[in-house]
Amino acid sequence: MRILLFVSLAFNLVIVGLVVGMFAKGGPPPRDYHRSDPVLPFTRAFDDDQRKELGRELRRSFWQKDKKERGGWVESYQEALEVLREDPFDRARFDTVIANQKALAESRRGNGQEILSDYLEKLSPEERAAYADRLEEEISRLSKRRKHWRKDRD
Repeated sequence: MRILLFVSLAFNLVIVGLVVGMFAKGGPPPRDYHRSDPVLPFTRAFDDDQRKELGRELRRSFWQKDKKERGGWVESYQEALEVLREDPFDRARFDTVIANQKALAESRRGNGQEILSDYLEKLSPEERAAYADRLEEEISRLSKRRKHWRKDRD
């Protein structure tokens, strides 16, 4: 029962964090937001086996390097809950909580970028050239989608 309560609390904190983050950034993302992630073309350009291998390396690294940060996320969400329940609302403290979460996310992103570069460095010149060709195709698709998206918005 205690485990179930902990999982439920963790899930609720994640939801609160997502909602708070969404509103802190100005509302829900546009419908095709997931397509605008700058790293997406890089990951889509890998073939299936490469994507799986890179995913395993990322998970292994995040598990090892982010042990302290996992606790930091939960503590940060708990602090956000405290701030949200205070009267009067302490905007400066809330902004600090969000800034701390951003720093944790940037740390994780930097770690991911390092792993990506390390992975690419290990590829043979032929594998990197094939990857570059697939990346060029992804960039072309992205450009076409953006042009279409902009035309629909005008």
